[in-house]
Amino acid sequence: MPFCDWSAGGQAWMSAWPFLALWFAFKVAMWAAIVTVVVVGVRWLRRHGSIGTMPTPLEILRARYARGELTRQDFEAMRRDLDA
Repeated sequence: MPFCDWSAGGQAWMSAWPFLALWFAFKVAMWAAIVTVVVVGVRWLRRHGSIGTMPTPLEILRARYARGELTRQDFEAMRRDLDA
């Protein structure tokens, strides 16, 4: 008996189409899951990657003074408020 019965007129393959459709759907779902995990992972890392390097209020104040946003009097007053 041969492996595939070609004398059936191809009807043996007609019963396999649901499995082919499921296999295709599975592959699409797996690629969608992989892309989703990568996108969510990158977004999470971008959002949470800099938590350890958050500037202190005094560093923010110094940066604003260095950029010229504050006068010396404003800087000194705010620094005294932070030290208190």
